[in-house]
Amino acid sequence: MWKRILSLFGGDGTATNPGLKPILDDIRTLLDTLDAIAAAEDLDALRGMEPAIAQIGDIAERLTAVVTAIRGDGTLTNTGIVVDIANLIGSTNTPGIIRPRPDGSGRGFPAQFWTLREFLSWRRTGRFAQKLWAAAQASGRDELVAYALGWISGWALATGGASAIASIIGAPYRNEWWRARFVGNHVDLWAWGHATVGPATKPYDAWSNLCEAELQKTFEVPGAGFDPDAMMQSLLAEQPLGSALPDWFTDFFIGAYDDVYGDLGPRRPKLDAAILQDGYAMTWLVLWFQSSAQSIGCHASAPAAPGACADPPAWTTPTVAGGPESGGITTPPAPEIDPKIKPENIVCAIILAILGVASILTGGIVTGGAAIAGAIALAIDAGTIDWAKFRCDLAWYRLYLYNALRALQEVLMLGALVHPYKNQIDTPETVINLLGGLLEKQIRTGDNIVMSNPTGERFPAEPWDGSLFSWFDPPSRAIEGPGAVATYAAAYPSGFINDPANPFGSASVFDPAEFPFAPSTVAQMPAGFRNAADAVADWLVAGGDIPDRNADGDRGLDFVCWEFVDGNWSNPVNIRQES
Repeated sequence: MWKRILSLFGGDGTATNPGLKPILDDIRTLLDTLDAIAAAEDLDALRGMEPAIAQIGDIAERLTAVVTAIRGDGTLTNTGIVVDIANLIGSTNTPGIIRPRPDGSGRGFPAQFWTLREFLSWRRTGRFAQKLWAAAQASGRDELVAYALGWISGWALATGGASAIASIIGAPYRNEWWRARFVGNHVDLWAWGHATVGPATKPYDAWSNLCEAELQKTFEVPGAGFDPDAMMQSLLAEQPLGSALPDWFTDFFIGAYDDVYGDLGPRRPKLDAAILQDGYAMTWLVLWFQSSAQSIGCHASAPAAPGACADPPAWTTPTVAGGPESGGITTPPAPEIDPKIKPENIVCAIILAILGVASILTGGIVTGGAAIAGAIALAIDAGTIDWAKFRCDLAWYRLYLYNALRALQEVLMLGALVHPYKNQIDTPETVINLLGGLLEKQIRTGDNIVMSNPTGERFPAEPWDGSLFSWFDPPSRAIEGPGAVATYAAAYPSGFINDPANPFGSASVFDPAEFPFAPSTVAQMPAGFRNAADAVADWLVAGGDIPDRNADGDRGLDFVCWEFVDGNWSNPVNIRQES
């Protein structure tokens, strides 16, 4: 799915797929140049901008091509990317652990068909973490020791906290894979503010948004030299994305993988240096798309116009204003619904909303661009210009771009593709209107989406079917039996990160594990865990084996690594400890 999105965002430079990013780059560069000229009131420089008149028209044509690439041209031979992305979210992205089999014989594929992310979260998790640590210590390389410690810390966070996050979702990743992304993006924003700025209470004024955090740089290998434009071209050409990881690292990681899982032979996902390199590069590129100022960027506050300007013209607000619950975020008008698409499918609703945003981009670009082009032409032909009006025209053009991109970011957030703005982890409810009110949703945000939700043994919900307008709220489907406990406490993510109050419990994820879980003092109930930072610090001093706990919080609190009997999902489930 990311390949399709990034290929369209980057484009290939052709008339049919010019790419949204190159267009945005051209608009930003043009506006920066014209702003400087207007500020200096440099008439000669403005006369030299005659090529910009043609460029503004070219931008509108290229945007039209992007819209066509998204929604198709109305024929069966060119349906755009809508159908593809709908299928990817609703079916192709179904975790292999419960994916329906083509022959109708049940749900669940063998482990060799899982993603590496699924496999490393479900199989021999403690043994793999311990092998990385031992191999790093033996290597004598500080970089590998630091990496292994990071992996163990991540393991402790996941095994101790994933079930708390799953309690917000209503099910583990396996059964609610797209809502898991949606909730995860909100939790990531909360955790980023807590970790980088420090503990805070609502409205989190001191915290920053993630849309310009440049997260890709936080794990960038020195000298990697990644170029996102070139990488998106490689995606289109189906070429390797890069080879930034040094050989000593790929050998280290693959060696640990082979040592721990080699006895499985072909019954495990394939891993080699090329797969590892591409996985690293793709992670970098996705985080660049989500959190770089050079991508969509942040649009949390509107650009200010000069004080002498009148009220903004109507064309600068290309979307219908949202209510106060949405923090002032605007949402797109209703696009025309393709009769080939089922409107009740939430995936299609999100994509259609994106189409609405993309469609209205072209209108404002033409209207606002015409005013700017007319001012440049007047300077060339008549040797005069109203500088005050020109500065206002530029400001309105920027405001239009801001409003359109803010709406685009909002829709991408709804699609679980980018992070929300921080007001959405403060506001308890957000009202979203899609398709001109055809689909209106009140989304529980704020504490509802970043605090754990103790529900007793009413967990987890059975697998999502990949359709309906449903991933914004906890599922109301039947429980996958037997019911399990996800968490005992309603607490923020700091509870399993580093909160010394330890609201989730007092046990350590490094304690010995039993199947299906180690009972607490309450008979046959799992133990809650203390924060990961303290648990890892204690383990570094005391040492000992790292138990094989499920890193997805599946099927609930403290479950060890398990598997379906005969590899087949059923309700109630029939599970055993992993073999």
